[in-house]
Amino acid sequence: MPEKATKHYQQRVRKVSRQGYKGFTPAGKKIGRPIKRPPANAVDVVRDLAGEGHALIGIARVLGTSADTLRRWFDEDEELKAALDEGREKERYSLHNVLYKAATEQSNTTAAMFLLKSRHGYREGDSSETANRVSINFTLPGAMPLNDFVQAESVRDLSIQTIPTTRGNNHE
Repeated sequence: MPEKATKHYQQRVRKVSRQGYKGFTPAGKKIGRPIKRPPANAVDVVRDLAGEGHALIGIARVLGTSADTLRRWFDEDEELKAALDEGREKERYSLHNVLYKAATEQSNTTAAMFLLKSRHGYREGDSSETANRVSINFTLPGAMPLNDFVQAESVRDLSIQTIPTTRGNNHE
């Protein structure tokens, strides 16, 4: 390699290390594929498809992109994310209504039990007595040498005072 080319290469490397990849492109032109943006009708498409129960991969396919790109769009665009949430709420509402009508109008006990469990916390075989139990945990001290135990017991015996009780003794 000629001396002039080596010097030029070293200058370029120093420039790149100071400026990043901008030094390799004329006028700071970005390297790589341009970032894909959502189509103009993406909000309506996402809302409609999510309302019909489509998964993210299905919505992405209709929009002509990947699920990862669609997730990036949701992170970058609050309106698009809100459209997804609205569509999913529409789907949830319609499914809930179908289930509710089946439970109330058609006397479908399976649907009624599902609604009780999912919306009202009902648990089969769970009585209120066992659900409201108080839990008490005892933390016991670790093992100690015999001499320390004997000393602790003797101190405890001295600190305990016998208090006469009248409970059950009605002798006065």
